[in-house]
Amino acid sequence: MAKNYYDILEVSRSATADEIKKSYRKLARKYHPDTNAGDKTAESKFKELSEAYAVLSDPEKRKEYDSIGHDAFTSGGRGFNFNNMNYDDMKNFNFNGASFEDLFGDMFGSSFGAKKQRRRKTKTIKKGDDITYAITIPFKDTILGSNYEITLNRNIHCQSCNGTGGKKSTCSHCNGSGVYGSNGLFQTTCSMCQGTGEIYVDKCKSCGGRGTVLSSSKIKVKIPAGIDNGAKMKISGQGNAGDYGASYGDLYIEINVEPSPIYERNGNDLSLKLDIDIFEATLGSKITIPTPYGAIVLNIPAGAKSGQKFRIKGKGMPIMKKDTKGDLYIVLNIIAPEQISEHTKQLLNEAKNNTIPIDRNELLTQGTL
Repeated sequence: MAKNYYDILEVSRSATADEIKKSYRKLARKYHPDTNAGDKTAESKFKELSEAYAVLSDPEKRKEYDSIGHDAFTSGGRGFNFNNMNYDDMKNFNFNGASFEDLFGDMFGSSFGAKKQRRRKTKTIKKGDDITYAITIPFKDTILGSNYEITLNRNIHCQSCNGTGGKKSTCSHCNGSGVYGSNGLFQTTCSMCQGTGEIYVDKCKSCGGRGTVLSSSKIKVKIPAGIDNGAKMKISGQGNAGDYGASYGDLYIEINVEPSPIYERNGNDLSLKLDIDIFEATLGSKITIPTPYGAIVLNIPAGAKSGQKFRIKGKGMPIMKKDTKGDLYIVLNIIAPEQISEHTKQLLNEAKNNTIPIDRNELLTQGTL
């Protein structure tokens, strides 16, 4: 049994007009001659789809088709026979107020069935390529910020021709349309002008018609306080120039930070390991410590423990785009002296005898298998 128009378009009989249109566009994309060059089967399928859509997209035709059935409708000459149509007839066909141009303009480009003055040139002029440049900075520059001047080798617009590449005239092969000849339903890109619609009559000798030349230039880069290792900064318009006068790409500065000899960064906070001896830890002390913003005195309480942390608010990393800073954490590391005098040993033993001993019985019990 022959397929009916609903089967051909792969929709149900209750499908809405939008569902029918959506399915037709999907199937037409698959079987379109422009994507199946030389495939007669695909060409035939495309015509079959178009014939079905021509009927089902017309409310009156669809109503009549549903009423009398497929065989009676087609044999009675009420539909459309796209097999007997040439491509020009198809391009001019009206689908209930819409042309092929309207249906496929966003799928295959406006060159489909359009007049020469409306044809879209197939060669696009894109902006220049982006450039990535790596900078290694000392840790202090992440605290205070800094300014750098880098030397960049990049393509710039040729000054001799202002980036145009030279003098051009309308392509005589395609009369400036950018397309020529025919491939199925569509015109092909003009081989003489590569779809631009223009050809050179006098190429610029400085750039050879490209519109760009290689140049070395100095770029100033401002490193903001608070920037982190691995961050990327974008400088718009400082990349390579685009061909034929197109706009510049962008420059991306990749930041590599040398590690600090004393600070460890964790987001916006910093930590510093502070070595103290057992006497300072036991008796307590006042120790002058460095911060990124100057030295301060830290009070170590008596009985301090190794690993104990002290928070110094607002002495960490500057927070970018905010007038505030993270915190600095001082982490104690208690170190026993390697050599002590006999007098010091005697004093320590006396102190030990006056100290409440540590009960390790519970630890020994739990550690016995």
